[in-house]
Amino acid sequence: MNPAVYKNIKKIRELKNLTRDHVADELKMSTSGYGKIERGEVDLTVSKLEKIAEVLDVSIEFIFRFDVSLFFENKTNRKRDLL
Repeated sequence: MNPAVYKNIKKIRELKNLTRDHVADELKMSTSGYGKIERGEVDLTVSKLEKIAEVLDVSIEFIFRFDVSLFFENKTNRKRDLL
């Protein structure tokens, strides 16, 4: 799987202020096991990716296409529009 997917999962979790413990609990796995996913140390199955997307409340497509710079760019643009 594309290494960006693992980084995207971590960034999305962090931006949603979710802890590794919380996500791991929701996935019914250990925190260290979930940490291996975020570090890209294990191959993700489609079913596990579906469960992660569900816990993060995003689509699988969103995980694949997520670009943190766009998130911050949009926030900046919105602030400019408000001024």
